[in-house]
Amino acid sequence: MDLTMMKRIEILADEQLVPRLEKIIRNSGFSGHTVMPVLQGSGSRGAWQDERLTASSRVMVLSIGTKEDADKLLEAIGPLLSDYRLLLTIGDVEVVRRDHF
Repeated sequence: MDLTMMKRIEILADEQLVPRLEKIIRNSGFSGHTVMPVLQGSGSRGAWQDERLTASSRVMVLSIGTKEDADKLLEAIGPLLSDYRLLLTIGDVEVVRRDHF
């Protein structure tokens, strides 16, 4: 089976930022993305839990693309990193069916 090395982008963000992140992802060259709810977590600011009662719901936005797509996304999302509580990770993944990305 043929595998292709690509980049996996994961962005933990407030749900209200999804439309803005979707535009950045699309304009960076990614062919698609997935948005998943995040229920709880902990980090440098302590533990938190999503109660779905306030406007502070968190989501994980996932996308897979080329290294060039990831580089463009990094450049475009850079200004948001300091203004919003974003957690951004980029990792190498091997994908089957390269034509889907």
